[in-house]
Amino acid sequence: MPDANALEKNYKTFSDRELLDLRSDGSFSEEAEQVLDKELARRKLTFDGARRYYAPEWLDKADMGLVGIIELDDGERITAEVVGLNEDGDRLSVKVVSPDSHPWNSPRNHRDFPLRQIVSFEPQPHLMRQWPFSDPCRDRSSRARFVLMTTLFLSWVLGSLPLFFLLMNEPYGFQEASIIIYTIFGIFFTFARIGGGHSGPDLPPFKFRCPAVEPQIPRLLWRHLGFLAALFTLQTAMLAIRPHLPDWWNMYTRKGATPFDLSLLLLCFGLEHISK
Repeated sequence: MPDANALEKNYKTFSDRELLDLRSDGSFSEEAEQVLDKELARRKLTFDGARRYYAPEWLDKADMGLVGIIELDDGERITAEVVGLNEDGDRLSVKVVSPDSHPWNSPRNHRDFPLRQIVSFEPQPHLMRQWPFSDPCRDRSSRARFVLMTTLFLSWVLGSLPLFFLLMNEPYGFQEASIIIYTIFGIFFTFARIGGGHSGPDLPPFKFRCPAVEPQIPRLLWRHLGFLAALFTLQTAMLAIRPHLPDWWNMYTRKGATPFDLSLLLLCFGLEHISK
Protein backbone atom coordinates (compact mmCIF):
# COMPACT_ATOMS: atom_id res chain seq x y z
CA MET A 1 0.00 0.00 0.00
CA PRO A 2 1.51 3.40 -0.94
CA ASP A 3 2.64 5.59 1.95
CA ALA A 4 1.33 9.10 2.61
CA ASN A 5 4.18 10.82 0.73
CA ALA A 6 3.62 8.68 -2.35
CA LEU A 7 -0.09 9.34 -2.23
CA GLU A 8 0.49 13.05 -1.85
CA LYS A 9 2.82 13.14 -4.87
CA ASN A 10 0.37 11.06 -6.86
CA TYR A 11 -2.61 13.27 -6.02
CA LYS A 12 -0.69 16.38 -7.05
CA THR A 13 -0.56 15.02 -10.58
CA PHE A 14 -4.36 14.77 -10.71
CA SER A 15 -6.50 17.52 -12.16
CA ASP A 16 -9.13 19.21 -10.02
CA ARG A 17 -11.88 17.28 -11.75
CA GLU A 18 -10.08 13.96 -11.27
CA LEU A 19 -9.57 14.65 -7.56
CA LEU A 20 -13.22 15.58 -7.11
CA ASP A 21 -14.38 12.50 -8.99
CA LEU A 22 -12.14 10.39 -6.80
CA ARG A 23 -13.46 12.06 -3.65
CA SER A 24 -17.06 11.46 -4.69
CA ASP A 25 -16.33 7.79 -5.35
CA GLY A 26 -15.13 7.21 -1.80
CA SER A 27 -13.68 3.74 -2.46
CA PHE A 28 -10.25 4.18 -0.80
CA SER A 29 -8.63 3.68 2.57
CA GLU A 30 -8.91 6.03 5.51
CA GLU A 31 -5.26 7.10 5.12
CA ALA A 32 -5.73 7.81 1.42
CA GLU A 33 -8.91 9.77 2.20
CA GLN A 34 -7.03 11.97 4.69
CA VAL A 35 -4.27 12.68 2.15
CA LEU A 36 -6.85 13.42 -0.51
CA ASP A 37 -8.74 15.82 1.75
CA LYS A 38 -5.46 17.58 2.51
CA GLU A 39 -4.76 18.03 -1.20
CA LEU A 40 -8.29 19.26 -1.80
CA ALA A 41 -7.90 21.78 1.02
CA ARG A 42 -4.60 22.96 -0.44
CA ARG A 43 -6.35 23.63 -3.72
CA LYS A 44 -9.29 25.17 -1.84
CA LEU A 45 -11.62 22.55 -3.28
CA THR A 46 -14.21 21.56 -0.69
CA PHE A 47 -16.56 18.65 -1.18
CA ASP A 48 -19.53 21.00 -1.17
CA GLY A 49 -17.84 23.12 -3.81
CA ALA A 50 -17.24 20.02 -5.87
CA ARG A 51 -20.78 20.26 -7.18
CA ARG A 52 -19.70 22.97 -9.58
CA TYR A 53 -17.21 20.59 -11.18
CA TYR A 54 -19.18 17.40 -11.30
CA ALA A 55 -22.97 17.20 -11.39
CA PRO A 56 -25.19 14.47 -10.02
CA GLU A 57 -26.92 12.36 -12.63
CA TRP A 58 -30.34 13.81 -11.85
CA LEU A 59 -29.14 17.32 -12.69
CA ASP A 60 -29.18 16.48 -16.39
CA LYS A 61 -32.97 16.09 -16.11
CA ALA A 62 -33.52 19.40 -14.32
CA ASP A 63 -33.86 21.70 -17.30
CA MET A 64 -34.85 25.33 -16.85
CA GLY A 65 -38.63 25.73 -16.53
CA LEU A 66 -39.26 22.00 -16.11
CA VAL A 67 -41.62 20.81 -13.39
CA GLY A 68 -40.74 17.74 -11.41
CA ILE A 69 -40.68 15.98 -8.05
CA ILE A 70 -37.58 16.67 -5.94
CA GLU A 71 -36.63 14.15 -3.24
CA LEU A 72 -34.41 15.46 -0.47
CA ASP A 73 -32.02 13.49 1.70
CA ASP A 74 -34.41 13.73 4.66
CA GLY A 75 -37.16 11.96 2.68
CA GLU A 76 -39.18 15.09 1.86
CA ARG A 77 -40.69 15.18 -1.63
CA ILE A 78 -41.46 18.55 -3.24
CA THR A 79 -43.12 19.37 -6.53
CA ALA A 80 -41.46 22.43 -8.03
CA GLU A 81 -40.46 24.24 -11.22
CA VAL A 82 -36.73 24.53 -11.89
CA VAL A 83 -35.60 28.17 -12.01
CA GLY A 84 -31.87 27.48 -12.39
CA LEU A 85 -28.54 27.13 -10.58
CA ASN A 86 -26.93 29.85 -8.52
CA GLU A 87 -23.70 31.53 -9.65
CA ASP A 88 -21.55 29.04 -7.76
CA GLY A 89 -23.41 26.11 -9.29
CA ASP A 90 -23.95 24.35 -5.97
CA ARG A 91 -27.59 25.29 -5.26
CA LEU A 92 -30.74 24.61 -7.26
CA SER A 93 -33.33 27.40 -7.34
CA VAL A 94 -36.96 26.34 -7.69
CA LYS A 95 -40.53 27.62 -7.40
CA VAL A 96 -42.41 25.27 -5.11
CA VAL A 97 -45.95 24.30 -6.09
CA SER A 98 -48.26 25.25 -3.24
CA PRO A 99 -51.59 26.46 -4.75
CA ASP A 100 -53.41 25.92 -1.44
CA SER A 101 -51.22 28.36 0.48
CA HIS A 102 -49.37 31.17 -1.26
CA PRO A 103 -49.99 32.48 -4.79
CA TRP A 104 -48.04 30.65 -7.47
CA ASN A 105 -45.65 33.56 -8.12
CA SER A 106 -45.28 34.52 -4.46
CA PRO A 107 -41.66 35.09 -3.32
CA ARG A 108 -42.39 32.73 -0.43
CA ASN A 109 -42.59 29.88 -2.95
CA HIS A 110 -39.01 30.45 -4.18
CA ARG A 111 -36.47 28.20 -2.50
CA ASP A 112 -32.82 27.21 -2.96
CA PHE A 113 -31.60 23.70 -2.21
CA PRO A 114 -27.93 22.67 -1.93
CA LEU A 115 -27.28 19.99 -4.53
CA ARG A 116 -25.93 17.70 -1.85
CA GLN A 117 -29.37 17.63 -0.19
CA ILE A 118 -31.17 16.53 -3.36
CA VAL A 119 -31.34 12.78 -3.88
CA SER A 120 -33.30 12.74 -7.13
CA PHE A 121 -35.34 14.80 -9.56
CA GLU A 122 -38.13 13.17 -11.56
CA PRO A 123 -39.54 15.37 -14.34
CA GLN A 124 -43.33 15.66 -14.51
CA PRO A 125 -43.94 17.52 -17.81
CA HIS A 126 -47.67 16.71 -17.78
CA LEU A 127 -48.07 18.96 -14.72
CA MET A 128 -47.52 22.00 -16.96
CA ARG A 129 -51.00 21.41 -18.32
CA GLN A 130 -52.52 21.49 -14.84
CA TRP A 131 -53.27 24.18 -12.29
CA PRO A 132 -51.42 26.28 -11.16
CA PHE A 133 -49.14 26.26 -14.23
CA SER A 134 -51.96 26.52 -16.75
CA ASP A 135 -54.48 28.97 -15.34
CA PRO A 136 -57.96 27.68 -16.29
CA CYS A 137 -59.44 30.97 -15.07
CA ARG A 138 -57.66 33.07 -17.66
CA ASP A 139 -56.73 30.77 -20.52
CA ARG A 140 -58.21 31.23 -23.98
CA SER A 141 -61.71 29.96 -24.54
CA SER A 142 -61.98 26.53 -26.09
CA ARG A 143 -64.05 25.80 -29.18
CA ALA A 144 -66.54 23.80 -27.11
CA ARG A 145 -67.07 26.76 -24.76
CA PHE A 146 -67.51 29.15 -27.70
CA VAL A 147 -70.13 26.87 -29.28
CA LEU A 148 -71.98 26.49 -25.98
CA MET A 149 -72.07 30.20 -25.14
CA THR A 150 -73.07 31.13 -28.71
CA THR A 151 -75.89 28.57 -28.65
CA LEU A 152 -77.15 29.90 -25.32
CA PHE A 153 -77.06 33.50 -26.54
CA LEU A 154 -78.90 32.75 -29.79
CA SER A 155 -81.44 30.60 -27.97
CA TRP A 156 -82.13 33.42 -25.55
CA VAL A 157 -82.32 36.19 -28.17
CA LEU A 158 -84.05 34.36 -31.03
CA GLY A 159 -85.90 31.61 -29.23
CA SER A 160 -87.61 33.37 -26.34
CA LEU A 161 -90.74 34.67 -28.11
CA PRO A 162 -91.28 31.54 -30.29
CA LEU A 163 -90.98 29.38 -27.17
CA PHE A 164 -93.64 31.39 -25.32
CA PHE A 165 -96.00 31.27 -28.33
CA LEU A 166 -95.41 27.53 -28.66
CA LEU A 167 -96.17 26.72 -25.02
CA MET A 168 -98.69 29.45 -24.20
CA ASN A 169 -101.76 27.25 -24.68
CA GLU A 170 -100.31 24.27 -22.79
CA PRO A 171 -101.02 23.66 -19.08
CA TYR A 172 -98.28 25.50 -17.19
CA GLY A 173 -96.78 26.38 -20.58
CA PHE A 174 -96.05 29.96 -19.55
CA GLN A 175 -94.20 28.77 -16.45
CA GLU A 176 -92.24 26.16 -18.41
CA ALA A 177 -91.14 28.71 -21.00
CA SER A 178 -90.13 31.13 -18.23
CA ILE A 179 -88.06 28.45 -16.50
CA ILE A 180 -86.21 27.60 -19.72
CA ILE A 181 -85.53 31.22 -20.68
CA TYR A 182 -84.45 32.27 -17.18
CA THR A 183 -82.11 29.25 -16.97
CA ILE A 184 -80.46 30.13 -20.29
CA PHE A 185 -80.24 33.76 -19.19
CA GLY A 186 -78.68 32.80 -15.85
CA ILE A 187 -76.04 30.50 -17.32
CA PHE A 188 -75.00 32.90 -20.07
CA PHE A 189 -74.71 36.05 -17.95
CA THR A 190 -73.00 34.18 -15.09
CA PHE A 191 -70.20 32.63 -17.17
CA ALA A 192 -69.86 34.87 -20.26
CA ARG A 193 -67.73 37.97 -20.61
CA ILE A 194 -70.02 40.94 -20.19
CA GLY A 195 -69.72 44.71 -20.15
CA GLY A 196 -67.13 46.88 -21.78
CA GLY A 197 -67.50 50.20 -23.54
CA HIS A 198 -70.62 52.18 -22.68
CA SER A 199 -72.40 49.16 -21.16
CA GLY A 200 -70.28 49.13 -18.05
CA PRO A 201 -67.05 47.58 -16.75
CA ASP A 202 -65.53 44.77 -18.77
CA LEU A 203 -65.99 41.69 -16.56
CA PRO A 204 -63.89 38.64 -17.47
CA PRO A 205 -65.67 35.35 -18.10
CA PHE A 206 -65.93 32.75 -15.37
CA LYS A 207 -64.49 29.48 -16.68
CA PHE A 208 -66.37 26.31 -15.76
CA ARG A 209 -63.15 24.54 -14.71
CA CYS A 210 -61.64 27.46 -12.80
CA PRO A 211 -60.63 26.27 -9.28
CA ALA A 212 -62.31 29.35 -7.85
CA VAL A 213 -65.56 28.62 -9.71
CA GLU A 214 -65.95 24.84 -9.40
CA PRO A 215 -66.68 24.84 -5.62
CA GLN A 216 -69.37 27.49 -6.16
CA ILE A 217 -71.32 25.60 -8.84
CA PRO A 218 -73.40 23.45 -6.40
CA ARG A 219 -74.33 26.58 -4.43
CA LEU A 220 -75.29 28.42 -7.62
CA LEU A 221 -77.33 25.43 -8.78
CA TRP A 222 -79.33 25.21 -5.54
CA ARG A 223 -79.84 28.97 -5.55
CA HIS A 224 -81.13 28.85 -9.11
CA LEU A 225 -83.47 25.95 -8.31
CA GLY A 226 -84.84 27.96 -5.40
CA PHE A 227 -85.41 30.93 -7.71
CA LEU A 228 -87.20 28.73 -10.26
CA ALA A 229 -89.46 27.29 -7.55
CA ALA A 230 -90.35 30.81 -6.37
CA LEU A 231 -90.86 31.95 -9.96
CA PHE A 232 -93.17 29.02 -10.72
CA THR A 233 -95.19 29.70 -7.55
CA LEU A 234 -95.48 33.44 -8.25
CA GLN A 235 -96.54 33.00 -11.87
CA THR A 236 -99.04 30.25 -11.05
CA ALA A 237 -100.62 32.38 -8.31
CA MET A 238 -100.81 35.45 -10.55
CA LEU A 239 -102.36 33.53 -13.43
CA ALA A 240 -104.87 31.92 -11.04
CA ILE A 241 -106.17 35.27 -9.80
CA ARG A 242 -106.16 36.94 -13.23
CA PRO A 243 -109.79 35.96 -14.12
CA HIS A 244 -110.98 37.49 -10.84
CA LEU A 245 -109.38 40.90 -11.38
CA PRO A 246 -111.30 43.93 -12.69
CA ASP A 247 -111.58 44.16 -16.46
CA TRP A 248 -109.18 47.06 -16.75
CA TRP A 249 -106.32 44.77 -15.64
CA ASN A 250 -106.68 42.92 -18.95
CA MET A 251 -107.25 45.89 -21.25
CA TYR A 252 -104.48 46.38 -23.82
CA THR A 253 -102.65 49.69 -23.85
CA ARG A 254 -101.17 51.42 -26.88
CA LYS A 255 -97.99 49.43 -26.35
CA GLY A 256 -99.88 46.18 -26.85
CA ALA A 257 -99.66 44.99 -23.24
CA THR A 258 -102.13 44.84 -20.38
CA PRO A 259 -101.55 46.18 -16.85
CA PHE A 260 -101.57 42.57 -15.69
CA ASP A 261 -98.78 41.66 -18.12
CA LEU A 262 -96.69 44.60 -16.97
CA SER A 263 -97.28 43.77 -13.30
CA LEU A 264 -96.31 40.13 -13.83
CA LEU A 265 -93.19 41.21 -15.70
CA LEU A 266 -92.16 43.62 -12.94
CA LEU A 267 -92.76 41.02 -10.24
CA CYS A 268 -90.60 38.49 -12.11
CA PHE A 269 -87.79 40.99 -12.53
CA GLY A 270 -88.08 41.95 -8.87
CA LEU A 271 -87.83 38.31 -7.84
CA GLU A 272 -84.76 37.91 -10.03
CA HIS A 273 -83.14 40.96 -8.47
CA ILE A 274 -83.81 39.66 -4.93
CA SER A 275 -82.29 36.25 -5.79
CA LYS A 276 -78.96 37.76 -6.91
